[in-house]
Amino acid sequence: MAQQATQVLNTSIEQEAWDLYEVGSNEDVVVLAKRHPENFYIQHLSYLALYEMTGRATISAPKGISSLAPLVDAIQNHEIGKSSEACNSLNLYFNTQTNPLCFSIIQTAIKIYFRAEAYEESKSVITRYKKQWNDNSFVKEELICTYYLKRYDEVIKVFRDNMKLLNDSDIHKLVGMALLFLDRHKEANLIFENIPNKLNLPSFEEKRKMYDSVYKKISELEAKSNSLAHKDLEDMGFAYLFHGDYVKAEKMFLSLTEKLKSKLCNV
Repeated sequence: MAQQATQVLNTSIEQEAWDLYEVGSNEDVVVLAKRHPENFYIQHLSYLALYEMTGRATISAPKGISSLAPLVDAIQNHEIGKSSEACNSLNLYFNTQTNPLCFSIIQTAIKIYFRAEAYEESKSVITRYKKQWNDNSFVKEELICTYYLKRYDEVIKVFRDNMKLLNDSDIHKLVGMALLFLDRHKEANLIFENIPNKLNLPSFEEKRKMYDSVYKKISELEAKSNSLAHKDLEDMGFAYLFHGDYVKAEKMFLSLTEKLKSKLCNV
């Protein structure tokens, strides 16, 4: 389905359209496309602009070949649940180094890659964007990708290099779990004891005692976990954690992090 990306910006009108899209003037891109129905590049860019505005593929994909065609194909496949094909189309676009990047394109790509659990590809485009624009807008997504790739040392580095941008309780839980898997338990305990927005937390031992009652009925809670509220599931995660059951704690926190992951990729 993906069309070969062969066209480059070769007219001033195409450059004008791209400049508008790059700064988020999506409505202006749509208007410009109506004036140039014969220009495939601008028609494809208008499709991307509409997707940015609505979050849905509300119109049929424009015909023709342009360098943006793989992005259009990726969105089309994503919308009908063909995640693998969507990723292949994205790869075609990003493998052409001359194709331009901007915030909106990276945001859409992350959304598509995350659904397919293509964390390596997602991390690659985030790194490329960050280097090109010196922009850390996607540092949360970068850390999540790194964690799912089980590169725990790198998770810690990303966190330490961007602590002010990562003051998020769910992110801190992933960092704490990464430290546990590196057998750095004291540092992990420090992270868990200082989760953002939870002031004056008790010590690790006090927390273990706090979650004793939860842990004693953990089998009962596990049996009805599908119907439990977020807070109850989080309590289960901490009960596992403070009683040394790190595998189950990780599984629970990853399950809860799916909500964060979905929110981060939603455009």
